[in-house]
Amino acid sequence: MGSTTRQESNSIRTRSVSACALLVWILLSGCAVIDEDNRRFLNVMDDAVQPESTGLRIALAPAMIPAGTVALVTDMVIVHPICVIPDAADDVYELYWKPRDIDWLRKTLLFPIIVVATPPTFLFDWLGRSIFAIE
Repeated sequence: MGSTTRQESNSIRTRSVSACALLVWILLSGCAVIDEDNRRFLNVMDDAVQPESTGLRIALAPAMIPAGTVALVTDMVIVHPICVIPDAADDVYELYWKPRDIDWLRKTLLFPIIVVATPPTFLFDWLGRSIFAIE
């Protein structure tokens, strides 16, 4: 009876680890920083440092791996989120504020709702664009 419980526990643990790994893979596959166009700082560093010989590449690896990691994290946390602010603002403008041909009564009634809905809509759009590669 004890070995059956242990086997069930191991089976559940294996399934949990597999499910977590699958979730991480799914989330990272759509990650914005995976797209080369969203790695501005890292691309500049890659263009600036391109050693010709294999020996020089191996010699620079101890310095470039941490520098590349810092550049990637900087792109992910600072540069890319700042660069998607105009896109998120354009989305909110298109959704709520773009002039439409509707009567004045409907515009008047919708105005307070739009004013309240604009900040959370911008926040969620900006977060989505910062985390995932949304065009």
